[in-house]
Amino acid sequence: MTRTDERADAPPATSRGRATLSGAVAALAGLATAELFGAFLPGRPSAVSYAADRVIAATPAGPREAVIGAVGTLDKPLLVATIVAVVIGGGALIGRLCASRPRRAPWWFAGGAALGFLVAWNATTADLFGLLLLVSVGAVVASLVWGRLVRDAVPADDGSTAYDGERGDGGTTADLDRRTVLRAAGAVALLSALGLGLAAAARRGSASTLDAVRAALTLPRPTDPARPVPAGATPALDGLAPAITPNADFYRIDVSLSPPVVDPASWSLTLEGRVDRPMTLSYAELLALPSIERLVTLTCVSNEVGGDLVGNARWQGVRLTDLLAKVGVHPDASLVLGRSVDGFTAGFPRQLLDDGRDAMVAYAMNGEPLPLEHGFPARLVVPGLYGYVSATKWLTAIRLTTIDEDPPFWVARQWSADGRIQAASRIDVPGDGATVTAGRVAVGGRAWHQHTGVGGVDVSVDDGPWQQATLAPALGVDAWRLWSWQWDATSGSHELRVRMHDLDGAPQSSEERPVFPGASSGLHTITVDVS
Repeated sequence: MTRTDERADAPPATSRGRATLSGAVAALAGLATAELFGAFLPGRPSAVSYAADRVIAATPAGPREAVIGAVGTLDKPLLVATIVAVVIGGGALIGRLCASRPRRAPWWFAGGAALGFLVAWNATTADLFGLLLLVSVGAVVASLVWGRLVRDAVPADDGSTAYDGERGDGGTTADLDRRTVLRAAGAVALLSALGLGLAAAARRGSASTLDAVRAALTLPRPTDPARPVPAGATPALDGLAPAITPNADFYRIDVSLSPPVVDPASWSLTLEGRVDRPMTLSYAELLALPSIERLVTLTCVSNEVGGDLVGNARWQGVRLTDLLAKVGVHPDASLVLGRSVDGFTAGFPRQLLDDGRDAMVAYAMNGEPLPLEHGFPARLVVPGLYGYVSATKWLTAIRLTTIDEDPPFWVARQWSADGRIQAASRIDVPGDGATVTAGRVAVGGRAWHQHTGVGGVDVSVDDGPWQQATLAPALGVDAWRLWSWQWDATSGSHELRVRMHDLDGAPQSSEERPVFPGASSGLHTITVDVS
């Protein structure tokens, strides 16, 4: 066959382009239908959510922390957008590859669905059958939409398909007509947006229903309440966030794309593993036990120096050591492992509970049942430990085990097994890069070293001598402490640096370390322009 003959037998470039667009439209329709279908199944399964959770779990620590450092809590929406773009791009590729063999496209869409299933599936996938059903529905719908777009394709004598040209008998084909494709693209895009919107609304409806259940709950009064917040715990500085972080402002970092929706009526907590008397508690039974209430600051290990992945709240729950005493822990159980309903695990050395810290199975946050995104119905709160080893949300089991037998989620991915929080401090006002007027300038922020306590805070200007700031009244050794300082600012650009020292006088480390594998360190430094 000559080169001229090859060009003559190939479909025109315009047809390839229309086939590519048709494949993208078909893939989008399949994805939207699958998500809409999942919204009305028990448990609200979502192929996109499953795939995103798998990507999060499989991403190496370095790239993951780089993304969080660059985009913060936008990492998950960007991941979802990327997954959708990959599906649409895959559909476009299928369309292009099948431009001359349209009848092969359904097999390619089925193969793409199988690949999506393998990407989204892992041992912790909550609903394996639901996921299989979703990808199957998506493949079928994508194939049907593709078939609708190319329904007028006519096989040629050599087995290929004619495109936008004359047939062998002198007739013409209308397959992949430009207007048909564009109309279909617009219709599918509109219906996909509507379908995804309905799916999102259905999931929000489930969350709203559970919010109504939460609102109707009556929490028991804490047997051992927290001390009242002292007057002046938040210095009177404009722009300084309060000492108690409102629930709506509390940071959220976890491996779940969306918070699991757990009905407290069917929820239970099991204590198991290397224990004498395994025990399972219902939600009502948990609330009936004696409870403590404490002010505890939680910190994410991903928090960069000066970052905002830290918050302070009043937590109420059952003391963890009381629960462990009920089940009788074996001497060889060296790890306390919390397991979430979504399969996530976090674990810490059991010996850390021997110092009396107020670790608890928490069910209330700032006087109300835990918000959905913060672990409702129950979660673990362990003062002095980063969340990745301790703060299991949507808690369903506590297992007494060993790290070799049951390596926790992040420890299995080479993060440090220690997890003890390092001393840190931050300048909140003025903000980095702010411009202020020369004269007296109020500077303020917060410092924390949970389960050790804050003994003092110092500020340095332009690498000058350290000057002592004024500490606000303490909330306890497990909570951060706010501070303020008056600066006699002169014109020009200046660099402000802060450090803290604990109750024993030990200063915060100035060594600069990255987040991985066990928390960043260094002194928070900002630049301020004085006019």
